[in-house]
Amino acid sequence: MIGRIGTALAAAVAAIALAGCGTPSAERAAQQECARSKDACVLVGVGRPIYFGTLLLETDPSGIDAKRSVAMAVDYLDGAFDGIDGELLGHPVAVLAEAEDCTPKGGIAGAKRLLLEPDLVAVIGTTCSAAAADAAATELSRRSVLMISPSNTSPKLTDPALHERFYFRTTFNDLIQGAVVARFARNELGARTAGVISVPDAYSKVLGDAFAKAFWGAQGRVTTRASMTLEGSPAAAVAALAANPPQVAFLPLFEPACSRAVSAIKATPALARTRIIVSEACQSPILPRTLGRAANGVYTSGPDASDLRQDAFYRDAYLPAYRRAYGEVPPSVFHAPAFDAVNLLFGAIRRASVRLPGGALLIDRAQVRRALLDVQGYRGLSGTLTCTSTGDCAQSARIAVYRAPSWPAVNPKARPVFSQSLTLAEVLGQG
Repeated sequence: MIGRIGTALAAAVAAIALAGCGTPSAERAAQQECARSKDACVLVGVGRPIYFGTLLLETDPSGIDAKRSVAMAVDYLDGAFDGIDGELLGHPVAVLAEAEDCTPKGGIAGAKRLLLEPDLVAVIGTTCSAAAADAAATELSRRSVLMISPSNTSPKLTDPALHERFYFRTTFNDLIQGAVVARFARNELGARTAGVISVPDAYSKVLGDAFAKAFWGAQGRVTTRASMTLEGSPAAAVAALAANPPQVAFLPLFEPACSRAVSAIKATPALARTRIIVSEACQSPILPRTLGRAANGVYTSGPDASDLRQDAFYRDAYLPAYRRAYGEVPPSVFHAPAFDAVNLLFGAIRRASVRLPGGALLIDRAQVRRALLDVQGYRGLSGTLTCTSTGDCAQSARIAVYRAPSWPAVNPKARPVFSQSLTLAEVLGQG
């Protein structure tokens, strides 16, 4: 298989040099890049599809939401949500779907399955930061395959010392979420003490760390840092909180850990006055459905949904199409970043491709990455995006805090009790 692909690419490079199609500079650049290695380029023959993949936690509302938004972006390639997939540069688009399980092992396995397709151009995913950090992002970067996540929020993934070259994300950096939640807890709730329960992974623990650092910086005191597993019992972690009851408990947890931890806190008399804040990973209909009235009063952080409601395209085109297709409102906060991730990818492919005689395409994988780095001030569904070399495309975010039962995933008209916009530069002390 590799031999046939190599021969085809060699022929394509020769065709570029001889055919005189496109600009000479583009032809020369493609010729040089594609000769560099077998992973450098993808040849898309006449009538053949452009392949990209998804690597998502398809059992979680965030993964379900992202998968649906990917399908909607492919549908919208023809400029209409009409249920008919459009084409990209005259070629159909084929989406290869693989699942991850919110673990590094699952992220690596899913990435390797996607890489069995030698013409894979890019991947939308992962859902969980834990499946990306030192996992899928590393596997895909080794093969020069672009990865754009709509929901990885861990600061670890775009840390200059740890970042993988072909990794990007369209969602916010949790340094922003941690800072906003800490300010809400300290200034709006008046909490002087806080506890954190997290899972020891790249998302949960790192967001817990970001909150704790910001809370200390606001002259608060973190009294307890407890840990639990995603599938395990929260009993020990909740007991650690109860030993020194904090005024606020922050739970940066995915389901099912989130609902179990909140339920256990609510059932503990010593924590009756402790106010609970969960992160955006838990902001779905699951917790309110699971806990019923016991969920009332639980706070959740995440992107400010009111910004979306003010966007005419979202309100008048995207959301009605979503409801027609899936019979419900989006169940998580990551549908807009997912739609943006796919459209950024399509734009990068358009700018990075070289047309060959007869209609074939040569897609330089490194040029796709460089094209993404050219994104400056892109007005996306999720906000304005500017992509940097460390992978962050959302340079700022408005994070809101909602109080149950008025959560956006349950009530699309929910209004936040607190909202603040911060930039990465501000939370990093650079602006």
